[in-house]
Amino acid sequence: MKKIVILLIAMFFSVNLVINSQTIIKNNDIPIPTNIPHEKIFIHHNTSFLLTGEYLYYKVYCLNVETGTLSNISKIAYVELVGIDKSSFFKHKIRLESGLGQGDFFIPASLPSGNYKLIAYTQWMRNGGKNRFFQDDISIVNPFQENQKAILEVNELTDTLQVISDKADVDNAIFSSDFVNLKLDTNSFTNREKVSLTVNSLKDERSFGNFSISVRKIDPIKIPTRLTTNTYMSLYAKKLEPLKNNGTFYLPELRGEILSGKVLFRDTESPASKIRVALSIPGKEYLSKMASTNDSGIFFFNLDKEYINDNATIQVVNNKRENFKISMNHHESIDYGNLVFNDFKITPKMKDFILQQSINNQIENAYFSVKPHSIDTTQPLIPFYKARAKEYLLDDYTRFPSIKETVVEVIENVSIRQKKGTSVFHVKGYVPRNESEPLVLIDGNIIQNHDDVIAYNARKVKKIGFVRDNYLYGSQLFEGIVYLETFEGAYKNNISNDHIKNIKLFKPSITKKYFNQIYDADNRLDRIPDYRSQLLWEPNLNLNKKTQILSFFTSDNDGDYEICIEGFTKEGKPISLKEIIHVK
Repeated sequence: MKKIVILLIAMFFSVNLVINSQTIIKNNDIPIPTNIPHEKIFIHHNTSFLLTGEYLYYKVYCLNVETGTLSNISKIAYVELVGIDKSSFFKHKIRLESGLGQGDFFIPASLPSGNYKLIAYTQWMRNGGKNRFFQDDISIVNPFQENQKAILEVNELTDTLQVISDKADVDNAIFSSDFVNLKLDTNSFTNREKVSLTVNSLKDERSFGNFSISVRKIDPIKIPTRLTTNTYMSLYAKKLEPLKNNGTFYLPELRGEILSGKVLFRDTESPASKIRVALSIPGKEYLSKMASTNDSGIFFFNLDKEYINDNATIQVVNNKRENFKISMNHHESIDYGNLVFNDFKITPKMKDFILQQSINNQIENAYFSVKPHSIDTTQPLIPFYKARAKEYLLDDYTRFPSIKETVVEVIENVSIRQKKGTSVFHVKGYVPRNESEPLVLIDGNIIQNHDDVIAYNARKVKKIGFVRDNYLYGSQLFEGIVYLETFEGAYKNNISNDHIKNIKLFKPSITKKYFNQIYDADNRLDRIPDYRSQLLWEPNLNLNKKTQILSFFTSDNDGDYEICIEGFTKEGKPISLKEIIHVK
């Protein structure tokens, strides 16, 4: 992998590149690296039929085509819901850890009824032609919408074909595996009863792997068939042709998401090389980075850490910054020209089912506050300079109204001087300096005009810190660092012009821990209505021992439920298992 990274870095900086989107390079002369394997993606999603007010849950498996095992190449995947008019109704950026990721989408009342495609890909998958992406059918009914023409069947003869009349159709769909099996003490349960499910490894460590499990009520209608890991692997069993450069090359996101753009001379629109560009993601948990443009004026930022804020500032760091302009690149969707959509239709005979399910959804959503999903807390971002910093919590000292007075009266080894008619910070170093300016930040925002900070209301500042060491940040040497942190990260940079851009980031989705209903001795939820049709969604079932037990509780929603497990062993063997339980 190190050789791959070195190769790509060499390509980025040794070739004149023209980028027209976030990670796209246009150049016919760039050779496609042959030592980076192909990738493919499988998505396990909880259902192919949804009503307004329900969640589409999904798990992403990114695979190395050569080995069949989980891929360590891409660190970002893209998941989209595409309508029949080829428009994207949601687009998620998913962080991949060892080829695995997860996400969800709440079906809003604004989404019209229709047939959709769930699409997934990595940037690396986009090289070498069309249709190198995962796709599966999703049908959605919005019962709050009057116009149902997109999905309404007008031929009454099809009504009998759409409704499941024989339960054997469901039972015959049960799959088995030579590597993993499922065991239940019984298949019949009462309302709000605990279900214990045992997952057994049949071939010891060869069965170990990562899986996802869904327990969902079986709809009493014929819904679009979902891809399983087995059917997916058979569909994509054919070996892919070698990647070819057709004039467009998509950079693999090896370390994290790539943010890129271009710096131009404002007057001539020509590329500006060797120009420093700063990225600031402000807030209480802030992030700052510095990069330099290449010969074509292009800069890249690799965002390999999780961050909270989705607003960012990009600015040229240069004494003559007014002479430049920044053009940001944006992610572009893939070509959906060859998509063929499912022709699922609803009929008048489905009215009662859709009405009852819609009522159940509204009841569940009304009580969502007592059944919430939780968000995985991210590790706090610790700025690179904190280990060497001296900090002052201003509430521990006499408060002064201005930053200048605060620096003079409280902060040792930091002063404010006049330089060419403006005020600048100065940090006293351990050794004599050449009078260069320090790096100045407020809530992670890099401040080039120090007067902007000096004029800030000191009563809004929680702490001031400084570092006395020289710091090489990007390719620029700063004589020390001065940083300010406000209460709750309240500082906002409202300046936006050609050389400084305030942008909205296409931020990766936040990882969640999904709610699992538990009925226990305290009877806390006994009086809360429970009409769940999704009894369990567990995207991270890591089988690493002989036997693993999972548990969940049934609801007051009677009917047949499908337990579905999908995933891959560590050796890349596809696992697709199903069992049926009955609740009454």
